[in-house]
Amino acid sequence: MEQFALPTFSAEAVVSMQSSSGFCAPTGAPEWLVCNGGVTVGPVRTDLLLRGVIHGRVPSSAWVRQTGWQNWRELGRIREVSALARVLDRRFDEPGQEPSTLHDGAEAVAQAADLGEALLIALHAAAQATSATVGLAHRVREPLLLPTTSCLFEAPSERLGEVLPWFDPAFALARSGRGRMLVGSGERGGVQRAVSARLSPSTPLAGIAVLPIMVNGQMFAMLELGRSDHPFRTNDSVELADFMEQVAVVLARLGAARRLHGSS
Repeated sequence: MEQFALPTFSAEAVVSMQSSSGFCAPTGAPEWLVCNGGVTVGPVRTDLLLRGVIHGRVPSSAWVRQTGWQNWRELGRIREVSALARVLDRRFDEPGQEPSTLHDGAEAVAQAADLGEALLIALHAAAQATSATVGLAHRVREPLLLPTTSCLFEAPSERLGEVLPWFDPAFALARSGRGRMLVGSGERGGVQRAVSARLSPSTPLAGIAVLPIMVNGQMFAMLELGRSDHPFRTNDSVELADFMEQVAVVLARLGAARRLHGSS
């Protein structure tokens, strides 16, 4: 029997993520039961289900059922999973496969059901399209208005829920308005060194990218990407900037919908 398990966290980490991270699900968000034919786990929120898919802990053959449904469905028939799959199903290490494009990623982000899902898909789309080896997404959260690590790409799960301080070099640059994006070596300047240490404390990075996401003139979130082989390409900067603007439009729409329905 194929065994599987969704990501597990300590009780303290779960409370921290639910109260302060980008995966804080709105009231009424769907919850899922997941079954591989012999073992059933759940209910879990959509973001945890997607994490399990991303990290290979939920097999593609699994069946899922939203609480309140009478019937089970194949995992791939769930809208959020199929949207994410369009970004993640083409791996760089498979012969003959081309990386997912940022256009694919923008389409997948547009189908996200909430802010957490949109940010998760955006991070993985940007990482896949640029051949990044590691990445983090930080969402600015109330009441402190500080970035909280909310999504991971090939980064340790212990990073989830971390709050960046006000004086963090990358956050300071992003909110200053002096630059929408920074692409460079992991060894240049204070910002690059700080981001490189956060993304890959034990392995030097040849290139890093800091991507603020601005919504209505305010910084909503920030993506950080790292490459271990060589720096990001020059045209990555232009393509990523355009992608961030498309993501910002989706986040603004989802945020407006959440406020309209009075979700937390």
